Amino acid sequence: MKIFDLKKFVELSKKSSKLYVSIFLPASRQSTDGYKQDKIHLKNQLSKVEKDLENEYQQKPEEIKELLEPASNLLKDPEFWKHNSDMITIYLSDGEMELIQVPQPIEDSSYFISTKPFLLPLIPEISGNGHYYLLVLNLERIHLYEATRNVIQEIILDPDKVAVSHVAEEEDFENQQFIQGQGGVGAAGAMFHGHGEGSDEEKKKTILNYFHRMTNMLEPILNKNPLPLYLAGVDYLIPLYREANKYNHLMEGHIPGSFTANDLDLLHQESWELAAPNFANKGNNLLDSFEGKKAEELALDNETEELLKAAFTGGVDTLFVSNNHKHLWGKYNEDTHNVEFHEKQTNGVHCLIDEASACVIRSKGNVFLLDPEDIPGDSPLAGILRYPIPTKS
Repeated sequence: MKIFDLKKFVELSKKSSKLYVSIFLPASRQSTDGYKQDKIHLKNQLSKVEKDLENEYQQKPEEIKELLEPASNLLKDPEFWKHNSDMITIYLSDGEMELIQVPQPIEDSSYFISTKPFLLPLIPEISGNGHYYLLVLNLERIHLYEATRNVIQEIILDPDKVAVSHVAEEEDFENQQFIQGQGGVGAAGAMFHGHGEGSDEEKKKTILNYFHRMTNMLEPILNKNPLPLYLAGVDYLIPLYREANKYNHLMEGHIPGSFTANDLDLLHQESWELAAPNFANKGNNLLDSFEGKKAEELALDNETEELLKAAFTGGVDTLFVSNNHKHLWGKYNEDTHNVEFHEKQTNGVHCLIDEASACVIRSKGNVFLLDPEDIPGDSPLAGILRYPIPTKS
């Protein structure tokens, strides 16, 4: 499964079209009925979208068919449904489709029609809030996982791109040495010593060199979507990896032991125990600092229009968004720096909360989706600013 990363989020946030349909579906990783319920979710959403396109957007039947056909074809593709995560996101525009599958459980299906993709449901996947990597160090073969509190799944590493096995490298080296020895040694023969043989210090040096090579190959993959990285493995490997590591988000602590694929549930449980306090601390620390920042004129609540303007111009470091808000319809005019609010959605009007959240992420800020009672103030938005801004008197 392809990882949904920050780069892809930013790419999507810049797209627009005359009509953009966003569909969000709960999905099953395993099924005993041919994923019947998953298909019903999609079929029902497509039916609702079709009616809206006809009644609200005055689209002709042939135009609707062209727009929705790529998603409709999924209903006839049994293989697609066998390889899903917990949420399927479908974006449709101009007869094209983009599919995103993420390990984020949702209860209900939904859809959104606008001129841009609706991105809020995907934000937890790239905000770092409860999403992390786990690297299992094993000299036979390393394994990389991405996980949240609820799910864990392996990121399959290509052995041609990442040195996944120290043991395999050692065997290759010894085979090459043997072949070279066979070709150049006389009747007296030759003695060969394995590349990893020798004192403990020599073995550690060999492993350290391997970790240097491996991390140089692995880190570009991690940096596509920078998340906290936790380690698992026997104790003596951990400090060697830490010495070789240059990835900026390697976290303290590790899960000690030698693990196999059969230990995935245990790894998930113990890695979350390591990760959970850090995620809670990050969000809580930012919330705890809100009142102090507000006293310094570096935070806004109950000032939605000014906060939106700050978000659209890169002035927001952290945005808190209610996960149960009503859509706030409107447009932002870059030339006049004005926000225009609408009572209902019309052609060309998008949800300002969704658009502002995407802008904050594009400007390398944080966005947290929280329960309404956890949001400072009485509006669906609150934010910590990068610099003071003038507000309405």
